Parts: sequence; C-alpha cells; structure tokens
Amino acid sequence: MQIMMNPELCKSVNRISLNLLTFGFATVDPGWSGKVMSPGFSRLYHISKGSFSITGESNLLLESGKWYLIPAGYSFDFESSETMEHFFFHLKLCDFDETDLLKNCKVPLCLETDNIDASFFEKCVSDNNLVNGLVLRQAVSEILLSFLQEHGISVSSEDYSPLIYKALVYIKQNLSMQLTIADISQNIFSSKSALTKHFRKELSMSVNEYICNLVMSEAERLLKTTNMSVLDISQKFGFSDQFYFSRKFREYYGVSPREYRRNKAL
Repeated sequence: MQIMMNPELCKSVNRISLNLLTFGFATVDPGWSGKVMSPGFSRLYHISKGSFSITGESNLLLESGKWYLIPAGYSFDFESSETMEHFFFHLKLCDFDETDLLKNCKVPLCLETDNIDASFFEKCVSDNNLVNGLVLRQAVSEILLSFLQEHGISVSSEDYSPLIYKALVYIKQNLSMQLTIADISQNIFSSKSALTKHFRKELSMSVNEYICNLVMSEAERLLKTTNMSVLDISQKFGFSDQFYFSRKFREYYGVSPREYRRNKAL
C-alpha cells in the first residue's frame, strides 16, 4: 500500500475562513448613487435587471446577467440611471491572521458564467434553513474560485513561527486597544524584544499597528452585522470614549460609524 499526503497544504487550507458578513437582494430606483471609501471587505454582485456604474481607479458598468467582484480596500463612486435589481454579498476571505487572501485583486472584476443558478440565492434571503445556508456558502466559494482562476489571481497563506502564532491567538482572544506588548509577551512567555522583532519580521508591521487594524476590522463587522450602539462598540474594544473611536474609524473608512451603518446595505 502506498499513501501520499500533503500535511502542509492541509494545514494552510484549514486556516482559511470565508466569512459572509451579509447578503441580500435589492431593488433600487433611478438616481441611486453614493460613495464607498476603503471598505474592509469584498463585495460580490450579481445583476439580475438593469445596470449601475462604478467610478474609481478604473471605471466599470455592472450589467445584467454577470457576476462582479469588488475587492476590499477599493474606493469608488456608484450610480444607477435606471431601476436595477441585484444580489449582493459582503464577504471576507481571510487567513488565520485576518490577512485578506484577495489582496492581489486590485480592481473590480467581471465574470460571465452559466454554471450558477442565481434564483437559489433569492430563496436563501428569506429562508433560515441552515443546510441551504451551507449550500449558499459553498456556491459563493465556487464563484470566488472561478474569479481567481479566470483572472489568474494568486493566493497564498503565511506560515508563522510558534511565537507569532501564539501571539496572534492571544490578540484575537483578548482584542482591545488597551492590549499592550507587555501583556502579550507575558502571557505567551516571551520577552518584549523578541516579540517585537519577530512580529515586525513576519508581519511587516508593529504589534500596535496589527491590533489597531484588527480592532477597526472587527468594529466594522459589528456595525454591519449587529445593532450594537457606537458607544457599546467603542467600549468593547477599549477606547477611552466613543468620539475617539469615531475619529479613528473615519481615518480608516472615510466616514463616521453612524454614516457607515446607514450605508451598510450597499
């Protein structure tokens, strides 16, 4: 008997998560328009009727019958001159350290495919059946894979040292703006200098930068997926007051938390 295994690939695959922040079906009237600034998640659209245009680093008309992927971090203006119907999915495809695996996708992409029955998504919007939800998640995964293959976009997973892996686990479990390098190093039995050195080497950022990025990402997720107040979110992540949290949020996303929440359905 011969057995072939690939434990490294298995490890990498099991670290990846596809998070559907929200999805739905929307009908918009002519004149629907607005602006999106540096979003922390990717958007997947299927246009079932009409069209709308986006203007940013590159311009694109999103047309009926096609799928579109707008990557995280891409800022754009949008406008529809006609009645338009579309399915939308807000998602994150992430490695264990919350790195966006679609980071090599820099501009909006289009995909023409007849392999996916979009009518199934309409059922899932109003159906709380968990099995259908899992099928939906699998379908979204297949669409993303089709985008990656069609446009030749590469993805890769980082392999961290045991020290950094333990640090990332601790940060995720105790996420707060009040979390310090001393707290982390003490709880993972490392020196502050070793943690600082390895963190910068392996993640190309400081510990504090990573914590702040992760806090902002989680705050954005809560604004989108929950009804928690801005005050409660700011307190959850250890901000001294909600006004400082709002200023920090605007630095990252270009709008206040309340403005962001009003536009969360796009």
